Amino acid sequence: MKGIGTDIVENDRIRKALNDSFMRKVLSPAEIEKSKDYKEERLVQFVAGRFAAKEAIIKCLSDYEVPILSELNITNNDKGKPEISYRNYQILLSISHERNYSVATAVLEGIDY
Repeated sequence: MKGIGTDIVENDRIRKALNDSFMRKVLSPAEIEKSKDYKEERLVQFVAGRFAAKEAIIKCLSDYEVPILSELNITNNDKGKPEISYRNYQILLSISHERNYSVATAVLEGIDY
């Protein structure tokens, strides 16, 4: 393991900030497109989860670089597990939601040189 990061977000904080400008700062273009599939509470959870995950990724990469939130594009595999492909880093990612909070952990396993 080369790095680890965890972040927790209060969903109400995201709900209050949710506008086009905030979405462009936090989400990649592909994630903005995906967010159009969601309404109301599920949209808040989606954005909050992505925000927490990206903050966790930034923390786990902090010894190497600090990416911009919108540069990071988180996808889900066919089983729903979140995944991140960013440069040459091997990163494991987990996102969870509870009624009031979203939390994420990122683990940097290695770097492909």
